[in-house]
Amino acid sequence: MASDSGRIRADIGRMAMVPAAVVVLLLDLMALAGRGGGGTLRWAGTLLTVAFYSLVIWCYLRRGPARATTRSITARAAAVVATWIPFVIPLLHGAPPGAVRQGVSDVLLMAGTAWAVWSLRSLGRNLSVIAQARDVADAGPYRWIRHPLYAGEIVASLGLTIAAHSLAAIAVWLGICALQAYRAVREEQLLLAVLPAYGAYRIRTAALLPGIF
Repeated sequence: MASDSGRIRADIGRMAMVPAAVVVLLLDLMALAGRGGGGTLRWAGTLLTVAFYSLVIWCYLRRGPARATTRSITARAAAVVATWIPFVIPLLHGAPPGAVRQGVSDVLLMAGTAWAVWSLRSLGRNLSVIAQARDVADAGPYRWIRHPLYAGEIVASLGLTIAAHSLAAIAVWLGICALQAYRAVREEQLLLAVLPAYGAYRIRTAALLPGIF
């Protein structure tokens, strides 16, 4: 909750994301408990996913009020869709992946999720799905790129896409890339307008890949 001129405002993001993350976390724990095989990479990927959603809950419960929130409907919609659409990719499966394709998928999923977990831990109380301004995060992977969490999600969803092995899954992944890029642009517009220190931080860091953009 936050106070604004004597009024109490509910943290809608917290009210929506914490229950959603709890549901996903419970499903992942059930999958982990029921998994009898699948190899080391599959186990590691599931454990990292559990860590990711545990951190989402922790960050949302600890975060304070935002200094500003985007008013753009398209920016809000892009953020929500980009957050949840990766769950659609496994439903778009084609032919079963071979051992090599599955191995590449598992490595990308694990690497992207591990990077996202590190990014989320560094982002801490600044976490939000919809663009909001709190403080400038410049620790961990944020020392090198401004949107490491989005980069990790793109890599992890690429792993899902390779395992799905279908044109529909590829189309969804390309849509995720476009949504995350648009999301980053709109988020930076807000941060530049509200946080004086963000301009200098933006000059010395890349957007999604070190040395690029």
